[in-house]
Amino acid sequence: MKKLGLKKAKKQGTEWLKAIGYAFLITWFIRLFLIQGFFIPSASMEQTLLTGDFIFINKLAYGSRLPFTPLSIPFVHQYFPMSDATPAYLDWITLPYWRLPGYSSIKAGDVLVFNYPLETEHPIDKRTYFIKRCVGLPSDSLTVNEKDVKTSNGLIEWPVKAQKMYYIKANKLIPKELLDSLNITEGGLISNTFDYNLPLSDDQVDFFHKIPYLHTIVPAKSSPLDWKEYIFPHHPKFPFNEQYFGPILIPAKGLTIALNDSIIWLYKSCIENHERKKVDVVGQSIYIDEQEVKEYTFENNYYFMMGDNRDYSNDSRTWGFVPESHIVGRASVVFFSTQHAAKWTQKIRWNRIFKFIN
Repeated sequence: MKKLGLKKAKKQGTEWLKAIGYAFLITWFIRLFLIQGFFIPSASMEQTLLTGDFIFINKLAYGSRLPFTPLSIPFVHQYFPMSDATPAYLDWITLPYWRLPGYSSIKAGDVLVFNYPLETEHPIDKRTYFIKRCVGLPSDSLTVNEKDVKTSNGLIEWPVKAQKMYYIKANKLIPKELLDSLNITEGGLISNTFDYNLPLSDDQVDFFHKIPYLHTIVPAKSSPLDWKEYIFPHHPKFPFNEQYFGPILIPAKGLTIALNDSIIWLYKSCIENHERKKVDVVGQSIYIDEQEVKEYTFENNYYFMMGDNRDYSNDSRTWGFVPESHIVGRASVVFFSTQHAAKWTQKIRWNRIFKFIN
């Protein structure tokens, strides 16, 4: 009887281990090839997406991307938990970029999750996740003029409820509780005389106009002559800023461009970081892999990304083009949403549960 009981316990233990193993493999497969969860970490997509939203990434839409680093710990992205120095992967083996067929193509206006292109110390699939809206496709020309984005296919409309930066003059402090209730988490005081720069949607502007102690509410503007060195491509031959950017041509696979000592600065990071070629500029001569060249043909497709909060977004205007290989998938639905600073009774944003992302 004792032996029978022991055998039964062993059998049940084995069955439980098998069930846990199968569940682990199924979950890992779903996360790797079908759907993955992602928390929104910043306000650059407000009010389309809010800080604290937990979304699902649809990996099937454009085709599931196969892993670049097969020797990695499942469900762990860059580093082991509680460590910021021990990688959770081995880069002894890296696979080339390959994507399964999808049921749609990337379109201007799609909200995409992708790996940060400048984080070259990690393999592509282990780079930090970013989320932005695609505004420019391969071969598109693109211009930002007074915050409006125009491409070869026309004007990219402002997303519904997107925020724009406003200068506000008040007679007293704007209560933090009021800003929190409107999900305004960026911007703030710019002087000790109640001057503010705040990102607001059209609805929020209408609301602020009804507050008697706010007597100036006007869009914040830059000058076309105000070059900002942190704006891509970070060179005086392209003196852009957030509101006045371009025109530029977005690289496409097979596209050949003429090179000179000006245009090379727009594409140098693409050629070096993503096409793995050495670029040297010597006077007016361009050398790629130590060969003098007058033109270059791109090997990859690239995209231009912007946050819906166009005045308060770290996006392609700051770090340049996003290669197709870096795209993880399309943001599809908000599963749930929480407010970090709210009282525990108001932590969950019930109106955002299972909200589709447009």
